[in-house]
Amino acid sequence: MDPPHIEYRHSIAELEDEVNKILIEDCKIDACVDLFLSRMLPFKSRGNQYTYYDYSGSYGFWSLLESAPGETKAAATAELRQNVDRILPGFLDGYDGDVFKHERIYTRINTRWQGVNSYKNDADRKNSIPRSLVDTLMEKQYRERAGLSDISSDEKAAFTESCRQLQSIIEGAHATASFSCGGSIPIVRGDLKAREDMQPASSPINIFWSKGDDATASKLVLPLDGSVPETHPDTLRHLVVDCDPASFGRGQQDVIDPEYRRAGKINGDQFATSFHPADFGILENLSQVLLPSISSETDNQLGFRKITAELYKLNVYSGPSGHFRKHVDTPRATSQIGSLVVCLPSPFQGGKLSVEHHGQKVEFDWSEKSETSIQWAAFYSDCEHEIETITAGDRVTLTYNLYVTEPFSVGISSPTSIVDPKAYPAYPWIRNLLDQEDFMKDGGVLGIFCSHAYPHSSNLAELRLPRALKGADLVLYSVFKSLNIDVEVLPILEKDGHYCAEDPSLGITGTVPEDDVDIAPNGRRQRRRFYMDEYDYDSRGTLQKFIEKDEKIQPHYVELLPSATAAELEDIDRRWKALMLSRRVCGMQALARNFADGDFPVKENSTHLSPGVQVGLSHRPYKTFDYGYDQGLDEVIQSIWPVQYLPGVTWITGPKHEEMAFSQIAYGNEASIGTRYSCAAILAVVPPAKERVGILSRG
Repeated sequence: MDPPHIEYRHSIAELEDEVNKILIEDCKIDACVDLFLSRMLPFKSRGNQYTYYDYSGSYGFWSLLESAPGETKAAATAELRQNVDRILPGFLDGYDGDVFKHERIYTRINTRWQGVNSYKNDADRKNSIPRSLVDTLMEKQYRERAGLSDISSDEKAAFTESCRQLQSIIEGAHATASFSCGGSIPIVRGDLKAREDMQPASSPINIFWSKGDDATASKLVLPLDGSVPETHPDTLRHLVVDCDPASFGRGQQDVIDPEYRRAGKINGDQFATSFHPADFGILENLSQVLLPSISSETDNQLGFRKITAELYKLNVYSGPSGHFRKHVDTPRATSQIGSLVVCLPSPFQGGKLSVEHHGQKVEFDWSEKSETSIQWAAFYSDCEHEIETITAGDRVTLTYNLYVTEPFSVGISSPTSIVDPKAYPAYPWIRNLLDQEDFMKDGGVLGIFCSHAYPHSSNLAELRLPRALKGADLVLYSVFKSLNIDVEVLPILEKDGHYCAEDPSLGITGTVPEDDVDIAPNGRRQRRRFYMDEYDYDSRGTLQKFIEKDEKIQPHYVELLPSATAAELEDIDRRWKALMLSRRVCGMQALARNFADGDFPVKENSTHLSPGVQVGLSHRPYKTFDYGYDQGLDEVIQSIWPVQYLPGVTWITGPKHEEMAFSQIAYGNEASIGTRYSCAAILAVVPPAKERVGILSRG
């Protein structure tokens, strides 16, 4: 027998419009009510310490109201009415009674009192979520919930394609985010230890060489200043003359062909230099970028491998005709992974180094700072590269072969500022993307789950992240930072094994890849983990009744938001949007999905169909708690692992590496321990297009 046909009074799209309208109104009322309640909350001030009276229980506020001084109550009541009239014009029209006795406000006071009364002034709790990130998502959510966001299907398709390309840059089959890197080190004369800025710098560089069997070594000091013979241009000319013609590999032979390569060389056994890349942290920095892509994840986590450099040759490319056409270096050993080229301080023009890999290209133009800085670039052995023609001057470089070795001990990495993010292949692509006015024209937040595993649930997490980022993670973080984009690495807490919403267009399932997954009848992946209070349901059933019978809606919310400071409560215009952002309407997502699975049309760009994410306020070590019993996660989470619920993040990649975040008591037929997991993610705040012009120009 076929199931009975149900005549719906409203569509799911109409339900969402109604829910959004009520949600916005409730948040505005609650922002006014929270401030009102904080004014009434009695305490005795002892410096920075606060002692609160106990007015808990469902009638606590009304008991408090009876005992409050008349002036305090009158001032807070007048302020409450003034605030409601301002942000909800007309809401109190025709109502002349005490504003806190208004039916809707009375209901919200009863709902909000327990939350405000339990704050206990924990405003000092660490919160690493950037304010700009929250503000950006607040405005995005408000526009979408209020129906003010107008995105055409073509714009949506173009945006999805941009996200897909960015995903390919990060983790595609030919990911190119980290095939090269580079930077510069200024030359400083005088006492380096006396410098106050603590940035890496170098003294002038000494070069010693001899020609043939001559036992007498010549000396050159760069940069040139002519103060002594070693720094005179004639000495540099002497070095150039003593160089042999540089060859290149063609098949199994070394060939000299000035049409293909015009340069001079001195072999490694014929010269010595005072420059050592290890002295400036270059090897540690390039290891963090290049090594993860050629090592297994186990090696990456345990730190078994590192990169060492072997000085190979000194080369001089002189104007007006020095050059080297496109070529690929020939590895000198099976453990060689790439090359390091160090350009010493000598003035020249032209000579741009271009490095290409799988269709991506990065350029190193060293001519501008050639006289005052040491500049360097590192890249994989299979990268095609060329040196454009030197038009004037002498380009003096040291070439090192880079090898992977097994160290005897492993230290904690400490990247410095010597790597220039503009030298990353991903930089020009991301810069160009952010330059496009149509890309996130109203602003947004990009979310990238970390490609590599980090101990983000440890005592060292706060110190290591973002300092210990590597590979594509380090590249992306550095590029966003260099473009003056607010970016943070934070833990994302799972909910029933899901870390974010699934996105078939980008192949994102929202779960960490593993075998412990069931496929639900609707085709969705579902983790086999069970934990109390996981199900999204409308306990009052009002949403379904609105659709079927047109009954009045009284939404029930789950709110995950850090406790507000006094200043945040005072800023009502921001406060109500923060409340709106942090709330999930119980049952709305499940109902919308049921309708979507039943081929009923749902609201385009629904704000309820896809869940938000639970972002930890900061990194913290794994712990176990005796909270739980008959309480669900949402009831105890802020006490043991504080989070903020953030919908609207645009996820570019899915979660990959999870760690145990905490364990707490669970219940069921028998008591048990339930463990929650988290994944580290990079969150980058993209400002609106009209604001990006000035921000990017400073990058």
